[in-house]
Amino acid sequence: MRRVLVTGGTGFIGTELVRELSGMGLQPRVLVRRPHRAALLSNLDVEPVQGDLASPASLERALDGVDTVFHLGARASFESYRRLAPTVVDGTTTLARHAAAAGVRRFVFSSSLFVYGDQETPIDGATPTGPAIDYGVAKLEAESALNDIASEAQMDLAVVRLPHVYGPHSILFHQVRRGLALFPGAMTNECGQLHVADAARLLAAIGEQGWIGRSAVADGDRISWREFFETLRTFYPHLRLVTIPRWLGVAGAAALEPVLSSRARPTLYTKDTVRGFNLNVPVAPGLVWRDLDLEPRYPSVGTGIPAVLDGYLQYRWRHPMMDLRSA
Repeated sequence: MRRVLVTGGTGFIGTELVRELSGMGLQPRVLVRRPHRAALLSNLDVEPVQGDLASPASLERALDGVDTVFHLGARASFESYRRLAPTVVDGTTTLARHAAAAGVRRFVFSSSLFVYGDQETPIDGATPTGPAIDYGVAKLEAESALNDIASEAQMDLAVVRLPHVYGPHSILFHQVRRGLALFPGAMTNECGQLHVADAARLLAAIGEQGWIGRSAVADGDRISWREFFETLRTFYPHLRLVTIPRWLGVAGAAALEPVLSSRARPTLYTKDTVRGFNLNVPVAPGLVWRDLDLEPRYPSVGTGIPAVLDGYLQYRWRHPMMDLRSA
């Protein structure tokens, strides 16, 4: 790879991807919409560029001389299609058109498992799409627009349908740090999982090796949400898990969503958040990983969760006798 551009590079997965690309000897160019978040990349050799998916002029500047685009930037919440479309669909389409015009050779798009609906068997290359929530609808529409633009411009396209990605700075583990997690549903459904470091490794390798296509990805494990939290509590017994019936979660979100959606900031208190957490979306092991001749560093939550908890440790030494905190 030569010069690469990362959108969403100051986000949860994006910061890890930028770190991975920097470790490969690259100097990633990072599109930064909110200037204060550029500080998250201050310890890395990156080239920050002020810009926005809604600003064609800033995109032209960011794409100048770029060989590969890693596109992660968009509204990452399970809100209504109306709230999601301006960034997920329109922003992606605008970026792809300008990338094609700039002569970009390769475009790597971070999509989602939610382009699928409930599945009885693990998702593989033959599984048809059929989103059950608006986030999946928006991502699938963006995929379609990308495919048309890439085909016309003869630009290599990789669409990576990411599962639930977890890590020290994820929304879920933000709740874990506070000692309380809420889950709206029976927790018996399966969902593909992937540690954020492995998500970054996979995306970087796709860009480096030139993999093209569309595929779901996950670690090598099949696991229900109940098993996920049982594993978490094995390593972190201080966690208090509260479950509520799915219908109550939907009703509560229906009451909160109109109020919270009136603000500009994204919200996860939506009906589609509850529906998304209750979809059965397991993923067949090895998808994309085999093509790249790679294996996940954390092939199961049994290895990934302890690594996440290690990321919480504060490296400020205090004598054990002087540390009066119980946990």
